[in-house]
Amino acid sequence: MKKLIVTSAFSFFALSAFSQIDKILLEQKKKEKEKSDKAITDPKAGAKSSTWLDRGKLYDEIARLYTDMDSSAALVAYESFKKAVEVDAAKPGKVTKDAQKYLSGGTDDTGTNLGTALVKQGAEKFQTKKYDEAIKFFNIAQEVNPKDTLAPLYGAYSAMQSQKNDIAATMMEQYIEKGGRDAGNFALLAQLYRIEKKNDKALTILDKGMQILPENKTAFKAERVNVLLDTQRLDEAKVALDELITLDPKNAQYALNLGILNDNEVNQLTAEIKKLAEASKKTGSVDRKIKEAEETDKVFSDEIKRISGLIVKQPKNADLKRQRAEVETKQKENKVVLEEAKAELAKTKEEIAKLGDTNAKIADLNGKLMKAREAAKSAYGRALASDPNNYDALYNMGVFFFNEAVEMKKEVDAMDMKEYNAKGKDIEPKVCGKFKQSMPYFTKAKAIKEEEAVVEILKQLDVILKEFEGKKIVCEEAK
Repeated sequence: MKKLIVTSAFSFFALSAFSQIDKILLEQKKKEKEKSDKAITDPKAGAKSSTWLDRGKLYDEIARLYTDMDSSAALVAYESFKKAVEVDAAKPGKVTKDAQKYLSGGTDDTGTNLGTALVKQGAEKFQTKKYDEAIKFFNIAQEVNPKDTLAPLYGAYSAMQSQKNDIAATMMEQYIEKGGRDAGNFALLAQLYRIEKKNDKALTILDKGMQILPENKTAFKAERVNVLLDTQRLDEAKVALDELITLDPKNAQYALNLGILNDNEVNQLTAEIKKLAEASKKTGSVDRKIKEAEETDKVFSDEIKRISGLIVKQPKNADLKRQRAEVETKQKENKVVLEEAKAELAKTKEEIAKLGDTNAKIADLNGKLMKAREAAKSAYGRALASDPNNYDALYNMGVFFFNEAVEMKKEVDAMDMKEYNAKGKDIEPKVCGKFKQSMPYFTKAKAIKEEEAVVEILKQLDVILKEFEGKKIVCEEAK
């Protein structure tokens, strides 16, 4: 899209430059150019400011109308006008005044227009992919005509093409400061900031865009969400997505993205809860390891005592001495294991202490988990309300109910027979119902797009529901 914008804008100059040029005029300009090139090598002529002024005007005309003659004529014009001012620096006159006028964007009856000449030839450099040269032309064009928005805009495009994002951002800033009002360019500047990891600046320019161009508020807010996601400011991103849904309720993508964000939070919270739960149970396994090592140590001590007693009775028995040495070696090895286990226990207890009250933390995380789950479900529902055939929303809603069923099934599977008989039998119909609740979403998603993921999960569902049927369990309709 960036290239299309730039090319279409630059094409204007290319088309307007070479409408039918009279061959006689072309030859005349060639002669004038040769004469000017020769004049500046003559000491007397080169010392006159008028020589340089005339040269500047001639090369300005070449740049605007006869660019094939010299693709950098605008730069020659610029340098010539500067030379005209320099020659008369001690005693400025009319020539100086005229040269300064052209250097500051002024024109005359002959059509001299240095700013236009520079932008036009800069555009031609861009079209021939000479981006660094194009940037030079556009920078000088800004110097000549500081109020013009074309030069910084096209300079920014040129810098982007040559991967000079810092220069591109600076020139796009200048375009906006000078009154550039294209919403797409505000968004481009925000993207340039994102590439350079200047996310605060990206947010600032998008906020500015919303103030200056309120009719493009939705587009700017959408880009703002991307920046917030880049910086992991997820709570702010969720608020911004909620605002977008209000601004454009028919756009299912906003609600879908909000659902995905909440789903990601569910996964993160689940992992944190699991980590805390495992940490709190870790001392149990280490305690068992210590107990086993201590019991083994006692066995070795008893065995050493027994063998030593036999050696007292048979002091010359080499085999008994060998046996005792072997047991002593094993006991030493076991003591190393014991000390390592004790060190591990101390470290584990220290880690758990750092975690604080794990039960309170798990309770807090579970509360957040419930909220995130409900928020995800609500968002997918909003997406389907605006687009009932949205494949991703259908699939994700199906996964939501499927995962709920899996969690319920894990709870039943972890029960012993006594617990299962007491309450597991009452939970299983609910588990079956929850699996069944996901089925319509996957079925509809498959009808829209038969992807491998949805096909596989439907196969799993079929197996699971047949297992419940085989166990004579009647699915209880999920709410």
